[in-house]
Amino acid sequence: MPDPEESGALEKVTRTLHRQGNPRLRLVRGESETELPPSLESALVRIAELMSAGRGVAIVPVDRELTTREAADLLGVSRPTLIKLLDDGQIGFTRPNNSRRIPLHEVLDYKERRSRRRKALLDEMTADAVDTGFYGVPSSDAG
Repeated sequence: MPDPEESGALEKVTRTLHRQGNPRLRLVRGESETELPPSLESALVRIAELMSAGRGVAIVPVDRELTTREAADLLGVSRPTLIKLLDDGQIGFTRPNNSRRIPLHEVLDYKERRSRRRKALLDEMTADAVDTGFYGVPSSDAG
């Protein structure tokens, strides 16, 4: 969790990271200097964004396995809904004993698929609304 006293510094870091035309980020420690790889730079940008918005950040290895409660919380669904997704084969899991274990990458993959599906549906609904004249047409009550 970010310290409230750090908010100004975090906002400044985020603004700096978002400046267009910036060269690659470089890490300098004493006399040693190195360019950050793009994957690490992207992660640092996202961490700075979240922390400057006052949100906490947890760093978890992608190969970590989650409990059903943790996976449900990450997806923002109830545990019974998650169990149905697992049983329907929409999210892969293992069952080393009596409990299910869900690889984090499976949950993140499902979340991405769900997001793409929702965006496609929203795009389709918007196109239908435009075609029927319900979207993008000024209201007759205006002005």
